[in-house]
Amino acid sequence: MNSLSRQFFTANKESGFSHVRILTDEPNCSWEEVSELAFDIPRGWYELSRISPEDRVEFTRDFWLDRLPYHPSAHPAFFEFFERLDDVAVVLVRKMDDEEPMDAELVYSLADNSSFFRGRPPLVEMENELEVNLPRDYLSFLKIHNGFGKLSEMGLIEFQDVPDARRRLIDLILKTEKRIKSGEAEVDPGALIPFYEALGLSSFQCFYSDWYPGSEMGNVYFSGIDYTISDVSQKRAWVENLAFPTFSEWLSYYLQGMTLCT
Repeated sequence: MNSLSRQFFTANKESGFSHVRILTDEPNCSWEEVSELAFDIPRGWYELSRISPEDRVEFTRDFWLDRLPYHPSAHPAFFEFFERLDDVAVVLVRKMDDEEPMDAELVYSLADNSSFFRGRPPLVEMENELEVNLPRDYLSFLKIHNGFGKLSEMGLIEFQDVPDARRRLIDLILKTEKRIKSGEAEVDPGALIPFYEALGLSSFQCFYSDWYPGSEMGNVYFSGIDYTISDVSQKRAWVENLAFPTFSEWLSYYLQGMTLCT
């Protein structure tokens, strides 16, 4: 792990963690001990923590590329992301004033010490109350991480929390007197399904069920600052406007460290 991530994962009042265990630094801890500390940790994560940093990066990269449907631009970007890492560490944390079992995270540590990403355990059971067919690559990523983010922000919403985020977004839109538009087209708030929330901004990246640039719905950015969403009318400006035809393209953009706050 780089020094930036080690500084973050320190048990103190500033971090908000009362306990931290970096399993990849503990070669002698047993599976029995770990599974009692964190009920949600996959056995594969424990096995991952037993091998070298180089092998952890390689095995995790191959797991991503195997699980996610192939995309001609996103897959090379995923490969490049793993090339930038020095480690994929397994960390257990407990928040302050929390007596529950510890939470498990995978920490993706960039070799240049510029940043790190964090992922929570995969989704085991899916109860979809959204009544829409979500993109296959998004559903596939949930089997890698159900909750994912950069630095202190766990921006990718855990799947079970998406319905609540959707209700909050609709309430936010209904409280404004503005009509939400994408370009010149008025947007039905019910067509937006948030999957990513920008920390402290009431802004979301959302699947947009009225926009199918390919075989599945694309996704757009809703700004809680000026109550606008991405203009999808001009294809050449999609990325500039944070509009993406697929979840994989959005994810590859996010992993490149691009800002999602406009």
